[in-house]
Amino acid sequence: MRKILSYLRLGLTAGVRLIYVNLRYFRPFARHPEKYPFEYRYKIVRKTVIYVLKHYHVDYKIEGFENFLDLHGKCLVVSNHHSDADPLVMIANHEKPITFISKQEAFDFPIIGNGLRALEGFSLDRANVMNQITQIRDIVAHLKDENKPNIVVYIEGTRNKNPEGDCLPFHAGTLKISKMAGVPIVPMTIYGTSRILSSKSFLKRYPVFLNYLKPIDYSKYDNFDSNTEAVKLKELLDKTIDETRKKDFEYVVNQRLSRRRKALETIIDIKKSS
Repeated sequence: MRKILSYLRLGLTAGVRLIYVNLRYFRPFARHPEKYPFEYRYKIVRKTVIYVLKHYHVDYKIEGFENFLDLHGKCLVVSNHHSDADPLVMIANHEKPITFISKQEAFDFPIIGNGLRALEGFSLDRANVMNQITQIRDIVAHLKDENKPNIVVYIEGTRNKNPEGDCLPFHAGTLKISKMAGVPIVPMTIYGTSRILSSKSFLKRYPVFLNYLKPIDYSKYDNFDSNTEAVKLKELLDKTIDETRKKDFEYVVNQRLSRRRKALETIIDIKKSS
């Protein structure tokens, strides 16, 4: 019931605006992006995302953002993936434009697909190797262009439906993109987005933790092995997420909830957050 009420709340508070913005902005942006400056398109998308997330009372906890902001030049942001809300949370906190590498299915949703196209997002067709090679070339060319926005990629390749466990195996080919483009990666972790809309959450504000780690420049590696580096990177992100879980636990303990509800808050509704 709580899940249904959450969706009803979104529909009543933001549904009308989402439909209007999609028709007035997103769809024209998606069909003719060349007619609108990227900064303008991103501004409209970000304003809409912030409006939607406001209704979920997200409490952002951000660490290491300077590791991204202080970079001169382009980068590839590499993150774990827990929820469909992950890119929304990132857009809301990135005033500087970003875009995404996403699965093809995301482009098929009416509003989300138009939003991705408005941001010139990329899709990877894992079922077609030839298409994938062409897409990777386009991504590398994008990263080499100083006038294009930075790219965010979820290196697990899909959502991890168990946010209490380790990250899924990383796709090592993602790191090859960084090497080919000659740009550093900024590793990051995101945690807490699975709680949004969860039927087991009793919090009035949802803590979402974003942790940006120090950049890694694979272009300077003489002996670069993507598989080895992917394993190392996964260990780093797993360790960071473990530390974040402790902070999340402390956050919940300090909330004004009954002992029973505090206990429930530490159990992610895995099935319904997928």
